[in-house]
Amino acid sequence: YIYLESCINPVKIHESKKNVREKYNIPSNAFVISYVGRHNEVKGYSSLLKIGKEILNKDNNIYFLIGGKEEPLQGLKHDHWIEVGWTDKPHDLINASDLFILPNKETYFDLVFLEVLSVGKTMLVSNTGGNKYFKKYKDSGIFYYEYDDIKTCTNKVLDIKKLDLKALDKKNKQIYEENFKMKNFVTKYIKILNKIYKEK
Repeated sequence: YIYLESCINPVKIHESKKNVREKYNIPSNAFVISYVGRHNEVKGYSSLLKIGKEILNKDNNIYFLIGGKEEPLQGLKHDHWIEVGWTDKPHDLINASDLFILPNKETYFDLVFLEVLSVGKTMLVSNTGGNKYFKKYKDSGIFYYEYDDIKTCTNKVLDIKKLDLKALDKKNKQIYEENFKMKNFVTKYIKILNKIYKEK
């Protein structure tokens, strides 16, 4: 087997952080957590609901900004839990947040992980599947928790809230720029082809 990591073109941001927050009546000084994806068990949405309930009970200045069709599972009935529904501008939601949560129960190499890096956003991700690949980047804004360990995840969110997020965002952007732009994919792809050709 020969493995070649996926890469993506930079995502496009259409609306500013300020405009998106105003659109959804989120205070400028609020701490915003985003999630974009399917609302099902495999993607960890049911776990996210539990995490959200705990966090919203502990801190009244945290908001959740959620993108994706609200089915089969539905969001919390809470003023600080905002379901945008299906959107063709998911990266605007990520950009408007302070932290992105990727709560996968099972996953391969999730492209939304790369998209969040491309935006340059701090992440809290489940310690499963392809998410583990990124543990090699020690100095980063990528944090891990055990899937369905709601208490630990909640505490990590509250701890991350106190950190220098701009610096962490910058580190994640750098990981994308140096490793996951499309030029990286092309370069590695050509190297693999040359290696195969030489072995023949």
